[in-house]
Amino acid sequence: MSLTAFRDFVEQEKTVAIRKKSIDWEQKKRTYLEQLEKLYKSVEKFLHEFIESESVQIEKDVVTIDEEYIGKYEAPCLLIHIYGRHANLMPVGANIIGTPGRVDLKGIMGTVRIILADKKAKIPEAFASIAWLPEDKKRAQEDAEEWMTRKRNYVWKIITEPPNIRFVELDQDSFFSSLMEVLNG
Repeated sequence: MSLTAFRDFVEQEKTVAIRKKSIDWEQKKRTYLEQLEKLYKSVEKFLHEFIESESVQIEKDVVTIDEEYIGKYEAPCLLIHIYGRHANLMPVGANIIGTPGRVDLKGIMGTVRIILADKKAKIPEAFASIAWLPEDKKRAQEDAEEWMTRKRNYVWKIITEPPNIRFVELDQDSFFSSLMEVLNG
């Protein structure tokens, strides 16, 4: 490795370390916990008719999550009982690559991932920038910084399985489909 390449590597690591220090991890956790509560209220609303008729029972529990930079914390989970069948909305965390939050809907037949994604997003988004010349490097870094700090309107969405990953709006129909998938296959 050349000295120049090593210098670039050290500078890149410094930038990453500064960015990690600038993140308010406690706020990130609080926001995730608030979003979890909103999700669970939506699910209770979706299931309201069935809860009223006592066909479905739901209960809240608490799980401990341990995340890098955030540490250990307790987060609510939602347990859904339907005549002997059980599904769980289990929080995964707030420090997930590509999303500020994920919850897994788990049942005997599998798992459906639910993530916080920008309201307008239909597929995962990524950013790439190539700087061929040294003078392009600064512009590329500025573009990357702008993309990473862009304000997004996050909502809960179901994420489909690879290779053709799509984001599906979380509404009553998509939730019921996902619930039946994890309970019935």
